[in-house]
Order: sequence, then C-alpha cells, then structure tokens
Amino acid sequence: MTSRELRSTWTSWRPRVFGMAAAALLAAAPSYAAAAEPSPDGAPLGGYGAAAVCPPGHDGWFAPHSHAALSSRPCRPPRHCGPCRPPRHCPDGSPDCDGPGSPETGEVTVIKEDADTENRLAGAVFQLWEETNGIPGLQPTGFQPDTDIEGPCTTGADGVCSRTVPFGLYYWAETQAPPGYDLPLNPVSLPLVLNEENAGQGVTTAIGNTRESGAIKSE
Repeated sequence: MTSRELRSTWTSWRPRVFGMAAAALLAAAPSYAAAAEPSPDGAPLGGYGAAAVCPPGHDGWFAPHSHAALSSRPCRPPRHCGPCRPPRHCPDGSPDCDGPGSPETGEVTVIKEDADTENRLAGAVFQLWEETNGIPGLQPTGFQPDTDIEGPCTTGADGVCSRTVPFGLYYWAETQAPPGYDLPLNPVSLPLVLNEENAGQGVTTAIGNTRESGAIKSE
C-alpha cells in the first residue's frame, strides 16, 4: 500500500493511509446565473422568453424563469489549466501565459476489495462522475445531474478501475457488485479532488464489499 487512500465497507467509509494526502473537500460551486446575459441567439429558447448564456469563458448556458431551464446546463468556469510551465501550457489568451495547450490531468482510481480480507476483486462495475452542478453529493439523475465520464469500467483481477481526467471533483459509483458479493449500502465513494498538488500520484479510493449470504468463502 502507498500512503493515503479512502476506504469503504458496506457500513461506512474510513480513512486509510496511502501515498500523499488527498483531501476531498466538498464545496458548493459559485453560482453564475446572476452574471448571465440575455441572448436570444446564444442558447435554445423555450417557454417564456429568451434563454441566457453564461459569462464569457464559461461552459454551459442558463435559462432562468423559462421552460428552457428544464434543459439548461449550469454555468461553470472552464477547466483549470494550471500554472504555465513546460511541457504544459495554458490555452491562448490566458493571463500571463503563452498557448497552445490542454488542461492538466491526473488519474482518479477506485480499488474493489473484500471488506473482510481486503483481497482484490474482479467483476465490479463502476461509473465515474464529475461534480458539475454545484450541489453537494452525487446527483446522477434529475433536473441538473452531474456529468458521467466515459462509460462503465469493470474491475479486472487487480480490482482496479482508473480514468485519466482534468482537475476537478469526482465520484466513483458502483453499479454492479462482483460475483458472490452484495453492493454496499452506499455504493458512491467519498468525493475525490484531483488538483495540481496530487496530480502526480492521482487520487485513489478503495471500496469493500461483503459476501452474499450463503456464499462460499475463499482465501
């Protein structure tokens, strides 16, 4: 094991030492709705009146007081590019930076293991989600859901699922338990914050599952 990791059992999450510290602090994102400017041509229209676009440099569009809001995407800042340094550079137009470049990235990883033995388990299916709606916790459905990243990932013999993603806040959600195991009561990981400080080693969490009643235990 390395120096820090977040580990879960079917009853609760508990800290576990792994590599470098990877604190997962969940904070509500600022609202950009107030800064949105009316723009009939900037976004789809619907219901009552024009939609509104987000402030310059922000993704999404926002449609307050309109039926179009039912399909709007929340305004949020563009993905962070990090400090300008070789070989990573900020995009053209970034303050005090020369482009071109792409957002800085790192790995977000989940390890599937037996809650009692800590043996790695194959066959668990996970979906990675990015926190994008500014509401604490994972919202996979509803009016403004968070954003799913790529497709489902199934753990191999090493019990690992991993994705390389831009800096941000992420959740791993277990959608199918390994054969012979139950899903955890809470199948969603604690929030994982990927940033400049931990991008080198990435952020990792482990989720433990208990065996189904009557399942044969193997060491």
